[in-house]
Amino acid sequence: MYEHELSESRKLLDETARERAKLEIDTKRLWDNNEELKSKLDKKSVDLQVTERNLLLYETRYNDLQTQFNQSQAERKKLAERERELEQEVEKLKALLEDTRKHLGEETLQRVVLENSIQSLREDLSFKDQVYQQELTETRSKRQIEISEIDGRLAEQYEAKLQQSLQELRDQYEAQMRANREEIELLYENKIKNLTAHAQRNSGAASLAVEELRQTRSRNDTLNQKINELEATNNALNARIRDLENQRENEKARHTESLTSLEAELTRIRDEMAQQLQEYQDLMDIKVALDLEIAAYRKLLESEEARLNITPAQSSSSVASGRSTPSRHTPLRGGKRKRTMLEESEERSSTDYSVSGTSRGDVEITEADPQGRFVKLTNKGNKEIGLSGWQIIRKAGSLETVFKFHRTVKLDAGATVMVWSADIGASHEPPSNIVMKGQKWFTADTMTTTLLNNDGEEMATSECKRQQLSTSLSRHRENLGFRPSEELHHQQVRYKNLNITQKQK
Repeated sequence: MYEHELSESRKLLDETARERAKLEIDTKRLWDNNEELKSKLDKKSVDLQVTERNLLLYETRYNDLQTQFNQSQAERKKLAERERELEQEVEKLKALLEDTRKHLGEETLQRVVLENSIQSLREDLSFKDQVYQQELTETRSKRQIEISEIDGRLAEQYEAKLQQSLQELRDQYEAQMRANREEIELLYENKIKNLTAHAQRNSGAASLAVEELRQTRSRNDTLNQKINELEATNNALNARIRDLENQRENEKARHTESLTSLEAELTRIRDEMAQQLQEYQDLMDIKVALDLEIAAYRKLLESEEARLNITPAQSSSSVASGRSTPSRHTPLRGGKRKRTMLEESEERSSTDYSVSGTSRGDVEITEADPQGRFVKLTNKGNKEIGLSGWQIIRKAGSLETVFKFHRTVKLDAGATVMVWSADIGASHEPPSNIVMKGQKWFTADTMTTTLLNNDGEEMATSECKRQQLSTSLSRHRENLGFRPSEELHHQQVRYKNLNITQKQK
């Protein structure tokens, strides 16, 4: 019995030793597992801190972008107010233009009235000149007739009296030739004296006619002087008309220059508005990308919390900042591991353009850059085509760009020509690369590019529309409690690749 009890005790001792060794092995294994889990927990804590720092950094960047966006909005409002002020100035200038046009019409009417009055003065002057010339001719003819009549009467009277005197002298000579010779000679001398006095009287009448002719000439000179004065007045009025016309042309040129400057200012403001809108669009794209990245990090954090059985415990500061502080629930030792299915989903959005084009001839619009950098034309025919007078019209919303080719531009068979915007900084190397002067291709959600020949016919078109594409990615993952280190490493690699892809987009 003693030997039997001893053997039983030895067997019990051996079994107790085996159980003790087994328990020590299990305890060592559990201790190693505990150390490994502690190291994994430290790594996860470090990763969580890095993720929180990145989250704070991205929130800071988001706040900066929001501030820039608010500043852009304020600048946009200022530009809108400036545009309204410019529109008011344009209205004022239009009213001033209408007043100038009215004054121009009044000046034109006054010029017509002055021209009519000058024409009437000219006609009156020519009529008076004709009348004076006619009167002068009549006066001259009358004076000549009177002078000739006076000379004829005097000659006839002289001849008659001479014949009578001769006849008397002959009678007296025949009667008293011998006795009265001396008396006859005396009488003859008296008659000669009388005839001399009469001739002197006739010469006085001739001098009177000469004096009247001189007065007529002086009147004619006066009339000629008056004609010269009227002609000088007419020349002065013509000079005044020319000055008024020059002033009108100068006013018209100044008004044209002011309109050109206003149009250039409006074009510059439109360009600035388009640039602001483009910057606003870029900021919105960056904001959307940051929102997607933040959402991806948030989902990664939630998936890690779900995988580690961590529930978010919100505090007052975390509620204010919109972040949650994780707390860990330690599972009971010796319990079973909980088998869960975790689903990871991700939404991705991207922007794409749909392009459609047509062409009627050999020249087609190969590419119209959606970013507004260039427009590319290709000659798909076998002959050289001259682009003299051809136009490219780009309509982007309410904005429009018109580019006209130079008369020397030609496109060889199979060749291409790219028309660049002025703000890209491309090199001007015609005929393959042409840079516009002071213009750029505008952009919008819908853009239409048209190619017109020199007759205004539509040769090719290209239409580009913006489309918003969204895709969703979901993954199912089975959680079996604590993962091995290799599987955790592969998950971190997948997360990093996902972040790099999102950043690139």
